Amino acid sequence: MRRRRLGQELRALREGKGLTVDQVAKELDWSPSKVSRIETTGIKVGTVDLRALLDVYGVTDEERRHGMLELGRESRETAWWMKLQDRTPVGSFHGFVGFEAEARQILAYEISIVPGLLQTEAYARAIMRALYMKDANLETAIKLRMTRQELLVRGDDPVKYTAIIDEAALRRPAGGARRKQVMREQIEKLLELSDRSNVAIRVLPFANGLHPGMNGAFTILELPHPDDPDVVYVEAGLAGVLLSDGESVRYYNRVFDGVQQEALGRDASETFLREVLASY
Repeated sequence: MRRRRLGQELRALREGKGLTVDQVAKELDWSPSKVSRIETTGIKVGTVDLRALLDVYGVTDEERRHGMLELGRESRETAWWMKLQDRTPVGSFHGFVGFEAEARQILAYEISIVPGLLQTEAYARAIMRALYMKDANLETAIKLRMTRQELLVRGDDPVKYTAIIDEAALRRPAGGARRKQVMREQIEKLLELSDRSNVAIRVLPFANGLHPGMNGAFTILELPHPDDPDVVYVEAGLAGVLLSDGESVRYYNRVFDGVQQEALGRDASETFLREVLASY
């Protein structure tokens, strides 16, 4: 996300000077593709190159230069989730985790499974085995998922999280021979997390019929920086897609609002979860 923000700021500086990509490339004796890829996060930009760009764009204010250089340094860092090398086969997943780590608010809608940020370790293991994960990569992938959940409980600034969970995800047991225990622990975790002020868990029961979210699960990530557009993550099989264009973000926000209107309220959702718990 920091690399994207840096690219956006560099593009704004270039356009503010009335320069084209070709003109900047000629001034620095670079290829035009290098300038373009820096602006579109295709490549990392080193400190020397970043200083050269700031010189061309006439950025002389020391505070502004320091902020840009610091942003450049942060954009080159290897994030903790990339170091785990869990070999998750879903395309764009690590990009999603990066945006998730920076989000100020997350809106999640799931149909067939409990959302990853709410899963117990036993439930996560069962889901990963069922979907795509071989045992060789399983433990690292579970570590990644459990570490991601710290977003919900970190210090004084936990992420604001709203999850709408279809009844199907609660009724479909996971865990093989231990399914009753696994599902009891999972529902208990949902009840525990729903007590947190930053977490809202809503159940969408079968009885409420058709709704705007019938096409599938998705997650909306609302980012803190005003220059960063919100991001929607949609996953199907091994294809994960990150959408940040305005039309897509507005569409999924409308869908989420529609699904939320059909879901049970906070108290009714808790009652429903306790009934599901008793069934296991």
